[in-house]
Amino acid sequence: MDYGFRRALTLFRIASKQVPAYKKFLASNKINAYKIHSYNDFLAIPLIEKKNYINKYPLSKLFPNEKIPPFVYASSGSSGKPTFWFRSDEQERIGTDIHEKIFSDIFGIRKEETTLVIICFSMGIWIAGNYTLSACRGVARRGYALTIVTPGLEREDIFYILKTLAPKFKNIILAGYPPFLMDIVVEVNRQNIKLNSHIFTLTAGDKFTEEWRDAFLKLLKVKNQKHIISIYGSADAGVLGYETPFSIALRRASLENQGLYRALFDEELILPALIQYDPKHIFFETIKNELIFTANTANPLIRYNIHDEGKIFTMNEIRDIVRKYKLSRYIPREYFKQWNMPFIIKKGRSDVAVTFYAINIYPENIKTALEVKKVSKLVSGQFFAYNKNINHQKTQKLYIQIELAKGIKPKKKYIVTIQKEIIETLRKLSIEYRKLYETIGIKAIPKVQIALFGSTNFQTKSVHGILNIKGKKARILNS
Repeated sequence: MDYGFRRALTLFRIASKQVPAYKKFLASNKINAYKIHSYNDFLAIPLIEKKNYINKYPLSKLFPNEKIPPFVYASSGSSGKPTFWFRSDEQERIGTDIHEKIFSDIFGIRKEETTLVIICFSMGIWIAGNYTLSACRGVARRGYALTIVTPGLEREDIFYILKTLAPKFKNIILAGYPPFLMDIVVEVNRQNIKLNSHIFTLTAGDKFTEEWRDAFLKLLKVKNQKHIISIYGSADAGVLGYETPFSIALRRASLENQGLYRALFDEELILPALIQYDPKHIFFETIKNELIFTANTANPLIRYNIHDEGKIFTMNEIRDIVRKYKLSRYIPREYFKQWNMPFIIKKGRSDVAVTFYAINIYPENIKTALEVKKVSKLVSGQFFAYNKNINHQKTQKLYIQIELAKGIKPKKKYIVTIQKEIIETLRKLSIEYRKLYETIGIKAIPKVQIALFGSTNFQTKSVHGILNIKGKKARILNS
C-alpha cells in the first residue's frame, strides 16, 4: 500500500471520529467510516470544497474536538470577501521542514552562514507573507544564522534594505511574487544598487516560463537556475509542493524535445508548472484533470478539491520517461535518490479566474463594471481577459478585450470610461487588487481594448484567459 495513501487513510479515520463537521458530512452522504479500508473504498468518499463543506458548517465544528487553532489568515474569492483559514503548530512545522530543505539542499546554505531573508510578499492578512515569516523563524530556531526582515510590498523599504543591510550578510533570499520581484530587480539595476552574488529567490503565486527565469537570473547576474525556486501553495493548506533541481531540469529539457513535452504536458500551449511534493505531508489524486488532496491541516481536508488542473507522475513513471527520452545529460543520476518524490504538473485553474500579480481576477468583477449604466450602453457584455508577460518577460500586463454594443463605433473616450469603471469596481470588490493598486500604481491598470460588435476579434491564441459570452457561463481558455 502506498505510503502517502496510508497516511491519508489514517487522517480520514481521525477526522471521522474527532471533527464534528466531517462526521455530519459523512452521515449526510451515507458513508460508514468503519467500512473504509482500501484505496477503492477511499474513492467512494465524496470530495469536499468550500461550498459543500468549509462554508456549510459552524466554525468550531471544522476542527478536531472543536478546538480553534492559534492563527488565522485569509484568501479572497470571487466575491472579493475574504475566506478565513486557520493554521496549527503542525502546519507551521511542515512549513519549516520544507523551507529548511530548500535553503540547505537546494540553495546550499550552511547553518553558520549569515543569511538575510527579505519577505516581499504582502504582510497583511494573506497567507504568503505570514506563512513565509513563520517558516523562516522556524528554520532560525533550528540553529541557522537566519535573519528575517518583512518590508512586504513597500518598494522603498526593499531598496533601502538591499542597499544598506543586505551587504552585511553572506546570503540573501528574496521572497515574493514573480512579477513584483521582477519589478524590484529591474529598478535595483536602474538605481545601480549592487546585489550580493549569493542571492536566491523564493517565489509563489504565479507560474512563470523558463524564459522568465533566464531573464530574471540575468538581472541578478546569477547563472545557476536553482537560485530561483517556486513554491506551490494555497491558502487552504499552505505549502503543497515546490520546485527542485530535478523538476527544473526536466521542465527545461522539455522545451528542446517535443515528445518529452507532450509526455509531460500534453498539448498545453502555455508551459505548465512542474513541481514535486512530499507524500509524508500530503496525498494527491486527480479526478477529471483536477488535483485533489488530503492533508493534515488545522481543519483536516479529506479529498479536497482545490480546483487546480493538473496531473501526477510517480517517480517510477518519471524514471521511465527519462530513460525513454535519453535525458541523462540533463538529469544527473543522484537526482533520483536526492529528490525521490512524486511530481505534479500544475496547469491552470478549473474554476474561472485569471491570475495577475498572483491575485485572482474573476469574471464577476469585470461583469459588474460592465453593467454600470454609463458603460452597459456601450458594450455587448462579451469580453476576453488575460494576463501576459511583456518587455522580454520583465513585466506583467492585464488585458481586457471588450466587444462594443451593436451600432457603437470605437472611440478613445469609450476606452477611458470603461477602463475607469473596471478599476473602480476591482478596487471596491477585491481587497487584494486594492492593495496591489496602492502598491504598484499604474502597472495594476488593465489595458482595455475594444472590438466592433460581431467581429469576434478577441486575441485568444497562445494565452490563458477568461472568455465571457453573454448568456453563457464564463469559461477558461488555455489556448
